[in-house]
Amino acid sequence: MQKTQLVKALSALSVALFVGGTVTTVDASAKAVKTKGFRVTKITKNTHYKKSAYTKKSPKSVTLYSSRYLTKHTTSKNTKTFYSTQSVRVKKSTGKTATYRYVKNAKGSVKGWIWTGNLKGKQGKVTKVSNKTVIAPTTNVKVARKTTTTALSNPTNSKDKLRLISDAVSNKDYKGAKNVAKLRDTLNKLATILHNHPQAWDKTVGYETAYGQYIFYYISYVNQVKPGHTAGKGATEIINEDIYQVQWAINEAKY
Repeated sequence: MQKTQLVKALSALSVALFVGGTVTTVDASAKAVKTKGFRVTKITKNTHYKKSAYTKKSPKSVTLYSSRYLTKHTTSKNTKTFYSTQSVRVKKSTGKTATYRYVKNAKGSVKGWIWTGNLKGKQGKVTKVSNKTVIAPTTNVKVARKTTTTALSNPTNSKDKLRLISDAVSNKDYKGAKNVAKLRDTLNKLATILHNHPQAWDKTVGYETAYGQYIFYYISYVNQVKPGHTAGKGATEIINEDIYQVQWAINEAKY
């Protein structure tokens, strides 16, 4: 995080900007999407290639995930040959990276994302590669028609202001910008960790830095992004940078 941003964030601790004072209740939750003890934090590479055939490295069952964020999963034992035209490289909450291929059987009845380490075969000629980083969704927030927030009292740092945001914003196009819902969800995730695990940053950057990151981008969301002041050309790039900065604080948490 840039020094100027941190100074602004920490100076905001004394500012009464959580408008309205009284907080309304909201139908919202902030639950991390976890599968097998980890979650995907970002997609760092997306590769398309000509149709390629793969077989399992062992006769045992293999795990197939329903999405490239490795959320829900099932297993397949009987399928011997899979066909693939796409792979993604993901970064996990454990800090490790891995590559998964999207595969189908011949009939298309069995499909999903499989770790490349469970497959053997030669990848076809690459047709398209994207190295654009995509931040993975980290919360499951039920949205309301209008923006409301609910306070989270922090037992260790009771003076701090933590809130979950609930609103109906489009992730594809909100007043000319993309990824607004992702920014809201990422903020909610960070607020939840700050509330439930305030010591999570003791061995890394410290609680105050993580809280400062949260408060700065919360203000930006409520006062700039949601009202549509961050719109027009370049708006999505600004929002993606906000997401990146908030996600940085989440990644620094050890709990």
